[in-house]
Amino acid sequence: MAGQAVVTINDKQWAVDIAITLWELSQGLGGLPEIPAGTGMLFDLEYEQIIEVTTMPMLFPLNITFLSEDMTITEVYRDVEPGYIVTSQVPARYFLEVNAGEMGGIEAGDVVSLELLAMQSEPVMTDWMTPMAAFTGFVLVGALVAGVAKSLSKEAPNESTTRKRYVPEAETGTCEIVRPRHYSLVSWFNAPVPDYSFAIEPETRERKIDDVLRRLKSGVDSIQESENFREFLLTMSKFHDYSIGNLILIMLQKPEATRVAGYTTWKELDRFVRKGEKGIAILAPCMPPNKAKVVEPEDEDDESLVEVTPIYFKVVHVFDISQTEGQELPEVEVPALTGEANEELLNGALSLAKLQGLEVTFESRPHQDPAIKGMYSGKTIWVRPEESKAQQLKTLLHEMAHYYSEGVFRMPRRNAETIAESVAFTIGAHFGFDTGVRSFPYVALWAQDKKVLEQNLADIRKVSTKIIDALEPKVSKVGVAA
Repeated sequence: MAGQAVVTINDKQWAVDIAITLWELSQGLGGLPEIPAGTGMLFDLEYEQIIEVTTMPMLFPLNITFLSEDMTITEVYRDVEPGYIVTSQVPARYFLEVNAGEMGGIEAGDVVSLELLAMQSEPVMTDWMTPMAAFTGFVLVGALVAGVAKSLSKEAPNESTTRKRYVPEAETGTCEIVRPRHYSLVSWFNAPVPDYSFAIEPETRERKIDDVLRRLKSGVDSIQESENFREFLLTMSKFHDYSIGNLILIMLQKPEATRVAGYTTWKELDRFVRKGEKGIAILAPCMPPNKAKVVEPEDEDDESLVEVTPIYFKVVHVFDISQTEGQELPEVEVPALTGEANEELLNGALSLAKLQGLEVTFESRPHQDPAIKGMYSGKTIWVRPEESKAQQLKTLLHEMAHYYSEGVFRMPRRNAETIAESVAFTIGAHFGFDTGVRSFPYVALWAQDKKVLEQNLADIRKVSTKIIDALEPKVSKVGVAA
């Protein structure tokens, strides 16, 4: 959790957890049987926007309050039962969830005060490699998720006179409605995630760092403009971006899977599923063929509107590339760095990490995926010791960039890998350590669209400058590598 705080509105107070990471924002209070009186959760979406809040995974009713950038209440929704999607009518940055009945006397226009408490934990790097590497610890949870596919019910939810309760007309085909006891698992399957974006800050000063960033952009552009890269993107666009819940289902059924797609997709890629191969069962959200009904409120004066959506899934089957044969898929090589590192820069980076309270460990992890060179989690950075000194230094700079961007500047994580690898290249180049042979294709793969890198240059410059300024007293600059 990003932290805790005390929220005060008029004469009422709540002790709240603060949700800011993608997982916290999508999971929320879902699956909890209840929360103590006077507690709740405050969600921070980083900037003002139209917010959509789902109570489908909830097991108890809520009061939901939307707040502006300056912590002024814009809307209050009272006694929201499980099974709703509540959409703010005006842009807001925050929303607060507390027990139903605790917002009496609180209205739009009231000002909220926030007292932050001591941090309990630091953010953890989120990218596709880290959750995959950690899946072995999710076997028990995965078994519960796998059970959803077997226990999807064909019974409709009980009709209720509760206002705006969703009532399905009919259920046909293979779409099956999820029982309330499984709502806590629904967020593992295509949960709605806030759409973060980065703004380019105006340049305040010209530094040598800008020359380095121009070199980074040029190197990445040359890869992204190549015919091979366009072919690679076209191929990768055909692969589905699976939810965490489906990744767990895949891991449970075929842990060695590396690239997964449906039968038709493999056929489009000139690859064919071998005869006798068993498909991997996953869940796909779907809508029943008939339209849903919404029970209108009995109070004619109630003009508030709440958009609702039913929870339906169907079981589909996919196949790993190892179960297919045919045309080879295009790849973009991201070579590991070889040779010696800038020892002074390495020692300086280790010293800076220590000053920041970070523990850098080089212990061997033979069971870790060899493609993962390092990892940042909370206050710990792990670097694979079997790699060359040059690769270890590059990895250390990359993971420290994750710490500064997420743990210090609290930057959103939508493009975390683009920022971290770009910062690693920028710092290395500033001190004469060239990581371009690895960084250019790595950034190109994570950015994909050229605009992603451009939109993040301000954040890359901000983090790079912070680290460079801290390192310069410790490291003798030997010039930017050509």
